[in-house]
Amino acid sequence: MRSAAAISEHLDTRTAAIEVAALLEKAMDGPTDLVLVFASFHHRESFEDAIADIQTTLAPKTIVGVTAESVVGCDLELEGVAGLSAIAMHLPGVTVTPWTTTPKKPLPISRPEEIPAWIGLQDDTKAVLFFADPFSTPITRLLPALTSCRGEGNPLPIIGGMASGASQATFNRLIIGGEGQRSGGIGLTLSGPLQVDCIASQGCRPVGSHYRVTKVDRNVILELGGKPALEVLQQLAKEASPQDRKLIEGGLLLGSVIDEHKSHFGRGDFLIRSILGLDRKRNGIAAGEFYRLGKTVQFHVRDAQTAVEDLQLLLDAQQLSEIPFGGLLVTCNGRGRSLFQEEDHDLTIIRERMGEVPIAGFFAAGEIGPIGNTSFLHGHTACLTLFRREKLPHGM
Repeated sequence: MRSAAAISEHLDTRTAAIEVAALLEKAMDGPTDLVLVFASFHHRESFEDAIADIQTTLAPKTIVGVTAESVVGCDLELEGVAGLSAIAMHLPGVTVTPWTTTPKKPLPISRPEEIPAWIGLQDDTKAVLFFADPFSTPITRLLPALTSCRGEGNPLPIIGGMASGASQATFNRLIIGGEGQRSGGIGLTLSGPLQVDCIASQGCRPVGSHYRVTKVDRNVILELGGKPALEVLQQLAKEASPQDRKLIEGGLLLGSVIDEHKSHFGRGDFLIRSILGLDRKRNGIAAGEFYRLGKTVQFHVRDAQTAVEDLQLLLDAQQLSEIPFGGLLVTCNGRGRSLFQEEDHDLTIIRERMGEVPIAGFFAAGEIGPIGNTSFLHGHTACLTLFRREKLPHGM
């Protein structure tokens, strides 16, 4: 198994596609099974032509494309400028099953017994890559249905992200096998001798204490630990250090504990969601999640240093395995320069730790990846997926 990545900064879409295709063809020097293409919104109108050019040059069995606010690839994070990035893979023995879901023909969430056939699930399926339009995809219902389609106790890893190349419906572009769509999602079910490892670096740090949700109305938390939620928040801000108070003013987040059975909660134990606003009439906090009574939550702040430490720790574990042959990086629009105040930050760290692994990806409007055994839709996160050949059992 092998892969190659390429990126172009050319503003003309067809020129960028021809450049990328030529670089990939030279680097692959052989058959290509799968190509993932990511294009900044500058290339939206001619994106199908770009995909066709790359398909003509490489003749892959499967090719998909997604538009984004910005793209990443090789050593570059091209923020706010034209970019077209792609990764090509040769995957002998691996079955790649493409599928789609659209508003007119949606994934049968209400009939979960039909989902395995819909997505081409096999006994040796390792993961699903999924990219979707945020305006037309019921991701909060769809993602749990996909994750659980193998049955209880055997969650299926779902990896990918939400297209971010538009601020309104029908302006994103999703392409699979040369066919374009402006809504819904596209999926790739990966089965066979492939090892797929995804790390999700959330880059947030807990502040204050954790609390139980003791009163809630849909997504508005009214009480935390028996006290009005807004009063708890105000007390946190009052007692915070000057450094934390500045981070709180920059935007506060709320983390919910993933595994309530743990006796202590630390970094990586929380699923982070945005705080959408305050309900001052009821002393409540509106969160980007529906929390049940008794759920353990803790306030978090976005912190560049924590993001660096988090990514480094996750890469420590990956260095214990063999070198991957390829990588997919889906990162939040809120990372990059706005968080780290420098160019190419995450990719630079990944390169230092993992070497010259071919990598492509994009800045997403929501990143999809597992924490523990369950896949979630994230914000403020960098999801790095590393592809390796599956290890054979001893004696084979």
